[in-house]
Amino acid sequence: MKKILVLSFVILLILSVNLLAENPKKPLKSAALSLIIPGGGQFYNESYLKFGFVLALEGSLIGLTAYHHFKSEDYYDKYLATGDEKYYDKYSDYYYKRQNDFWWLGSTVLLSMIDAYVDAHLYNFSSEKKRIRLKFEDQSLLVSFIF
Repeated sequence: MKKILVLSFVILLILSVNLLAENPKKPLKSAALSLIIPGGGQFYNESYLKFGFVLALEGSLIGLTAYHHFKSEDYYDKYLATGDEKYYDKYSDYYYKRQNDFWWLGSTVLLSMIDAYVDAHLYNFSSEKKRIRLKFEDQSLLVSFIF
C-alpha cells in the first residue's frame, strides 16, 4: 500500500509539473505550420538544421511529383492524339510514379508534423528537468521540486 501511495504521489507531482510549466511553444501551431509550409514547424521550434533538411526533402518530393504529373499528362495527350500504345505505356509508368510520389510526400509531411508537435512539447525540457530531483535510498524515495 505504501508503494502505491508513493507511486501515485510521484505521478501526481509529474502531472502537476506538466500543468504548471509554461511552454512557450504551442504544439498544435507547430504541427499546423509543418503541414502548411515545408519545415515550418521545425523553424517555429527553432530547430534550424531539421528545418533545412525537411525543406529540402519536401521541396524535392514536390518537384518530383510535379515532374511526373506533367510527364504523365504529356504522354496521355500524345496517346489521345495518335492512339499509339507506347505512349499509353509511358503514361502508365509516369502515372504510377506520381502516385508513389504522393505517398512519399504524404508520409514525409505526416512525420514532419509529428516531429514538430513533439519538439514543441519538449522545447523547454532541459530547464524543467532541473526543477525535479528524485533520489533513491535503501527503501525510500525522495522527491524534491523547485518552484
